[in-house]
Amino acid sequence: MTGAPAKAVIVALVAVLLMLPAWGSAYAISFLVSVLMYVALAGSWNLFSGMTGYASLGQGLFFGLGAYAFGVSTVLLEWHPAVGILLAAAVSAVAAVLLGLVLLTTRIRVAYFAIVMLGVNEVFKTVVANIKAVGSSSGLTIPPLSTNLIAYYFLLALAIGVTALSYLIKHSRWGLGLKAILADEVAAEVTGVGTVAHKMAMFVLSGTLIGPAGAMIAWYWSYIDPYIAFDLSVSFDMVVMSIFGGVGTVMGPVLGAVIISGVKEALSTSIPQFHTIIFGVLVLGLILWCPGGLMQVYRILHRRITGGPRPARGRGTQ
Repeated sequence: MTGAPAKAVIVALVAVLLMLPAWGSAYAISFLVSVLMYVALAGSWNLFSGMTGYASLGQGLFFGLGAYAFGVSTVLLEWHPAVGILLAAAVSAVAAVLLGLVLLTTRIRVAYFAIVMLGVNEVFKTVVANIKAVGSSSGLTIPPLSTNLIAYYFLLALAIGVTALSYLIKHSRWGLGLKAILADEVAAEVTGVGTVAHKMAMFVLSGTLIGPAGAMIAWYWSYIDPYIAFDLSVSFDMVVMSIFGGVGTVMGPVLGAVIISGVKEALSTSIPQFHTIIFGVLVLGLILWCPGGLMQVYRILHRRITGGPRPARGRGTQ
């Protein structure tokens, strides 16, 4: 679906999401907050890893940094929450710049990059757990939101913003450079693409967007500790949702986040004893059957229905 029909559907969907809190129950709003958080997180992960091929297993680091930047600023420094969210973005951006200068300006292998990021996340978790000023392993209790609608609308705006950014970047000259890096980084550099600049920019952008999500969730939960803020499951969920939906595509992370969140919720309430095993089998089955994720399934079905040409294999098709 492209052109005017696609735009009409998007506008209608956004309108429904804006009005949904007026109709939804407290449980529905709570579930949607979680879904929107994962849409924003998976989309932010995809901006860097999906568009460059540098899979990060520790992008949740910026979620934790954002959460703690918010907690420290609002609880210990008693700053306004809005300042705390801005600080979360700034801290995450600075951390991304420093990490990027160390990791992305060298010829580090993609596999090593993934492992190093995972290790950095664990180092930060251990360090924060031993800093008494921020509560050590006991964490920080944060004054609660006046209404959960603040979290809902903030994460809705962030999710829409991340998705729109992904679309704009993918369909720009900058996106062409990223596509070249994804295909063959050495060849891209030979042809004049600034590979380091492209990777650095997307890494910093990804981290900067993840930080405020961590800040808002910390406020929404009213509590953070190192084991929650830097939980590896946050990073892994970003990866799995993006792969499930379609790595490198605009809508893949959105579909992955929505469907995986829904399936996990349904399984955990209906068969709590086995929901993790069943969920894992379902996700693994789709990835093995269709490595391009749900977007590849969509393209195959669309081709069969319309009789169009066979789509090109590989990642990055919207």
